[in-house]
Amino acid sequence: MPVFLHSSTSMVHLLAVALALMAGTAIVLGPKATGQHRRLGRVYVGSMAMVLLTAFRMYFLFGRFGVVHWGAVGSTLALGVGTGAVLCRPVLAAWRQWHYLGMGASVTGLYAALVVESTYRLFPVAYFWWVTLGPAAAVFLAGGLVLRRHFPPGPQREAARDSMRQLTAHRA
Repeated sequence: MPVFLHSSTSMVHLLAVALALMAGTAIVLGPKATGQHRRLGRVYVGSMAMVLLTAFRMYFLFGRFGVVHWGAVGSTLALGVGTGAVLCRPVLAAWRQWHYLGMGASVTGLYAALVVESTYRLFPVAYFWWVTLGPAAAVFLAGGLVLRRHFPPGPQREAARDSMRQLTAHRA
């Protein structure tokens, strides 16, 4: 029987992951630019910060810094891009696109990490690359397709759309 919780760090990590999954999913499925979106966003960022801090303290899979930790590095960068875009909103015209890209990559990475954590415990480490990273890559592919489909328009496109609305309003 595999051991799922190796330490108190593992327990904190697991609880933070559960909270991040719930908040991240609610954000993805819910309306954007609302008070609830902002509150859930703060919960997501806080819980992801705890997930990432604890991830760098666990070495049970390989006994050293490994591929899972590189995933946490990528997740840290994605979370930084997503939150940094919001903080730079007054000076960054395309902040919404950067926010969407960073947070979308963060949530997608969280789901991929869930697949990794769920599969590597079920099979011997020798099969890690095939039964773990293959399905995780499929999650990234699906997430990328969804993100691309719903990518928000850029500032130039929004300005053009507003101009078109004004033009059609004048004609009516």
